Amino acid sequence: MEESSQTPNPTDSSIGTTPTPGSTVQDSGVLVTEQTPTPVPPAPPSVDAEDLADAKRRNQSLAWDHFTKMKNPDGSQLAKPRAKCNYCPQTYACHSKANGTTAMRTHMLYQCKKSPLYVPAKKQRYLTFDSQENGGHIVAIAYDKDECRFACARMIIRDELPFSHVEGQGFIDFMRVAQPKFNPPSRRTIARDVLILYKSEKGRIKDFLARNEQRVSLTTDTWTSIQNINYMVLTAHFIDDSWTLHKRILNFVVIPDHKGNTIGKLVESCLINWGIEKVFTIVVDNASPNQVALDYMREKLGNWGQLILNGSFLHLRCCCHILNLIVRDGMEELGSSIDGIRNCVKFIRSSPARLEKFRKCAAKEKIEYKGSIVPLDVCTRWNSTYFMLDIAMKFKKAFVRLLDEDQQFENYFEERVSGKKRDGPPSNEDWDKAARLVKFLKIFYDATLQFSGTKVVTANQPLLWMCTIVGELEKCTSSSDPLMVSIGTSMKIKFDKYWLKLQDMNKILLIAVVLDPRYKLLYLDFFFPKLVKDNSSVSVMVDEVKEMFMMLYFEYTESDPVAAQASFAATNPKVENLSGEVVDEDSHAANMKQFMMLRKEKDVVEIKNENEAAEEMGSEAAEEMGSEAAKEMGSVEAAKEMDSVEAAAN
Repeated sequence: MEESSQTPNPTDSSIGTTPTPGSTVQDSGVLVTEQTPTPVPPAPPSVDAEDLADAKRRNQSLAWDHFTKMKNPDGSQLAKPRAKCNYCPQTYACHSKANGTTAMRTHMLYQCKKSPLYVPAKKQRYLTFDSQENGGHIVAIAYDKDECRFACARMIIRDELPFSHVEGQGFIDFMRVAQPKFNPPSRRTIARDVLILYKSEKGRIKDFLARNEQRVSLTTDTWTSIQNINYMVLTAHFIDDSWTLHKRILNFVVIPDHKGNTIGKLVESCLINWGIEKVFTIVVDNASPNQVALDYMREKLGNWGQLILNGSFLHLRCCCHILNLIVRDGMEELGSSIDGIRNCVKFIRSSPARLEKFRKCAAKEKIEYKGSIVPLDVCTRWNSTYFMLDIAMKFKKAFVRLLDEDQQFENYFEERVSGKKRDGPPSNEDWDKAARLVKFLKIFYDATLQFSGTKVVTANQPLLWMCTIVGELEKCTSSSDPLMVSIGTSMKIKFDKYWLKLQDMNKILLIAVVLDPRYKLLYLDFFFPKLVKDNSSVSVMVDEVKEMFMMLYFEYTESDPVAAQASFAATNPKVENLSGEVVDEDSHAANMKQFMMLRKEKDVVEIKNENEAAEEMGSEAAEEMGSEAAKEMGSVEAAKEMDSVEAAAN
C-alpha cells in the first residue's frame, strides 16, 4: 500500500505564526481576530458652566473684597455695572470687559484713606514750623490735595469770607505762585467742604459729650437784624479731659418771634439734636421773655431727670448785660455832651476827604496815636461808647482845630435832622464832663473785660468786682461834684435793683468764690458787710451759702459716688498770691489788698490761738507728769518702810 505524506507549504500564513492576544486558532488552522469595544470619550463642557467658571474667576480680584456691586431698587442688576467702595461714597464702572478692576484697586490702595489697605504716597517733604497753638515745633510736611482743600474751607469759615472768594483772580494767582500743584476749588466745592467740616466737628463734639457725660452750661441771645429778621444763637461751654475750657456755637438759626415759649422750644430742639441732656446753667439777659423760656426749660429738663437741686442754678443773669444797664443809666446824665462828641466822630468818618483833613489837623497838633482814628460807637454797647470817648479825648485839640479851619464842619452842626438841630460842637464843658465820666467808668470797663472772658473761668469774678463797684458808687454819691453825684445816684438805683437782694442772685456765683482756694468762706464775711449794712443778717447769709454748698456736694455724691471720692482724693488746694489778679493800682486792687490784710489778721489770730492751746496742753501735761512722779516717789518710800518693818519683825 502506497503511503502518502503532506509537505508543509511555505506560503501558508498559519505556519510559524504565534497567536496574538484577542485571537484564537480554530481547528482548521485559520487565525480569527476578535473586536474589542472602544471607550467613549467625555462630553465637552457646556457653555453655561464655562461662563460660571469665568465669572467666579473674575470676581476673585482683590478689589471685590472692598467693593460691592450696585443694584437697582428692585434688586435687579444695573444695565451698566457699577461698584461702590465699602468705606466712602465713591463708585466706579466695573464691566468685566470694558472696565476691569484697575481703577478700583488704585482707589483702594492710594486714594481712599479709610481703606485698611491704604498706602500713603511717598512725597517730598519740607521742614517748617508748626503753629503756635501746637507748640511751634519743626515738622516735616508734604503736599496733600485734600488737606489743602479743607484748609481753604477753614479759612473761609474763620475769616467769614464769601464762597466766591476762591474763584477770585487774585486768589488764583496767589495760589499759582504759593503752590502750583493746588488747583483752587469752585465755590460749590468749597461750600460742600464747609458742610463736611461742620458735620465732622459736630460728630466729634457729640461723641465727646456722650462718652464723658459732660454737664454743659449754655448762653443764648436773640436779636433782630437790619433786614427785620429775628435770629437766635445758642453757645455751649464745657471742660474736656485736660480741664481746658471750650466754647462752641451749637446753633445759629432764624426764630419766628421773641416770645418765651418760642425761645424755649427752639433751645429744647437744639439740645435734642445734639444729644445734650445734662445742663448746669443757662445764661440769658434780663428781657422778660427769657424768664418764660427758662421756666419752660426747667420743666423739660426736670422731666429728663437731669436738673441739679431742682434747677436752683439753671437761670443765670448775664452780668455784662446788668453792667450795661447800670452804666447806660449813668450816661444818660451826659446825653447832650456825648451826642455832640458822637456827631464829631460821625462827621470825620463820613468820607475819606474829611478823615484826611482830620489827620492833618492831628499832625499839626503833634498828636501821635498808633491805633486807629476815633471809632464810632454802637449805641447798644456802652463799652464801645466808653472806648470812643476815651480815644476822642486824645484828639480833642485836633477837633478844635478842625472847627476853626473847616467851614463844613461848623455848618454840619447847623443842619436839622427831623426838625431838630444837631447836638454840638462840644464845648470845653462838654469835654470836661466826658473826661470825668471816662475816668469814673474805667473800673466798669475792666469789670466787663473780666466778665467777658471765654477761655478762662469767670464764675468767681462777678462777686469780686461787685464789691469794688459798690465802693466806687458810694464814693461817687458822696462826692462834692454835683455831676458825679447825679451819675452815681442813677447807677446805684439800677445796681440795687439787680444785685442788692442776694436771695434773687444765683447762688452759684457765691459758691464759685467759696471754691476758689484764695478766698473761701472768708471772702463772704468780707463782702456781705459792704453790700448789706445790717450786720445781723451777714451771718444768716453766710449760713445760707454753707447750706446750699453742702446740698450741692451731697447731690453730686449721690449721683456719682466713685467720681466724688476720686475728686476728693485728688483735691489739693493751694493758696496763691493775689498779686496776679491785680491789673492796675486802682480801687479794685485796693479792695483786694484790704481782703488780704483781713486774711492775714485772721491767720495770725488762728496761729496765736493754736500756740496758746499748745502751751496750755504742755503745762497740763507737765502737771500730770509731776503728780505721777510724786505718786511714784510715795510708793517707793512706802515700800521701803514696809521692808524695814518686816526686817524688824524678823
